[in-house]
Amino acid sequence: MADLDPLCTDSFLNSAGDFDVQVQGKSLVGYRCRFDLGLYRDELYPLHGLDFPPQFARAVAKRRGEYLAGRICAQRALRRLGVPAGQIGIGPDREPLWPAGAIASISHAGDRAVCIASDDPRVIGLGIDIERGIGAELAEQIRGVVVDAAEETLIRAGFDDFPFGLAAAFSAKESLYKALFPQVRRFFGFEAMRLAQVEPQRLVFAAAQTLAPGVRAGQRFAVDCHGEDGGVRSIACVLRPAIE
Repeated sequence: MADLDPLCTDSFLNSAGDFDVQVQGKSLVGYRCRFDLGLYRDELYPLHGLDFPPQFARAVAKRRGEYLAGRICAQRALRRLGVPAGQIGIGPDREPLWPAGAIASISHAGDRAVCIASDDPRVIGLGIDIERGIGAELAEQIRGVVVDAAEETLIRAGFDDFPFGLAAAFSAKESLYKALFPQVRRFFGFEAMRLAQVEPQRLVFAAAQTLAPGVRAGQRFAVDCHGEDGGVRSIACVLRPAIE
């Protein structure tokens, strides 16, 4: 975990701080934290300069707390870019509405939340996903949902630990969905992106179908994957095609 953030003054957040990462040759800024749902209260929203979202009026405290932690991470990551975060709205498909001049992505798992951001005009899609580790029993239950037989063969050949490899594939597909959504603008399932190659700390996917003009059948997308906190963290960074 990065150095503690001196702005982290309430007990709901802990072990919070900045981090930086290079993906697809681009420097991304990030912010991550741990949070204690047992200490969540609605009054924390204005304390952090955030409006309580009316969409969460009937949400359970767990969902309210996860959302708050993610938005705080986004607020701090955007601040690192010098971009006024203001209120990060919610779009019609529940996607975050980022301020002009920036693009970002949020994820949370268990007691952790994270956000990465960029103001590079070549970056047209960002996705981050963090997942907790899974055991052999859960891996057996979900493998048919996450991957097909050919993808499973690649995972078993490319990872010493199949449950970790499956979690990496799951996380990578989640982050790729987030990164491609600004172009696709509709839901697509795990089957739309098929694992094509396993590299050290990197998974490469091929689009199984054309989803948008910039997401064509057969087109390949790389996702960085790393083990972290007993689970996995994946980041997808989609770049604007270079002008010939």
